[in-house]
Amino acid sequence: MSEKLQEIIDFFEQAEGWSKDEIIADYIAEIEDLRGYEPDEIGLQWDDDNVLMVLSDFAEIFFNKTIDGVCNVLKSFKENEKE
Repeated sequence: MSEKLQEIIDFFEQAEGWSKDEIIADYIAEIEDLRGYEPDEIGLQWDDDNVLMVLSDFAEIFFNKTIDGVCNVLKSFKENEKE
């Protein structure tokens, strides 16, 4: 099982065979309320304060954090197998 877990971790970390940018663009395109706008044209706002980034930047940062989190969970399973 460790080899398979490592293959999955490598798949996510090395991003071979898939494009992060395409996945993010596809997910954003599926959000109906955003149709007609480009992700780099949409600013973010918290209460009355404008956040100094656009949706595309936020989506990329969030995607990277999510992938890191998934890989950390997989690595913990891999470490538990050794015990």
